[in-house]
Amino acid sequence: MTLRVLVVEDDREIRALMQASLSVEGFEVQTAVSLSEAGAMLRHSPPDVIVLDLGLPDGDGVSLVQ
Repeated sequence: MTLRVLVVEDDREIRALMQASLSVEGFEVQTAVSLSEAGAMLRHSPPDVIVLDLGLPDGDGVSLVQ
């Protein structure tokens, strides 16, 4: 079973590096650049793991966890 990871990061370079690194290790990776995008993805298809930036353009990542 492949674990699905959602990376929520607004910095393009960091997001790309994380996606590439996790993909090479065999994870299925989805990415989001904002809380609103991540929230929509969570409602549609919840991942097994979330890697979450706490400082996002549309709010604090902690609110997504709550």
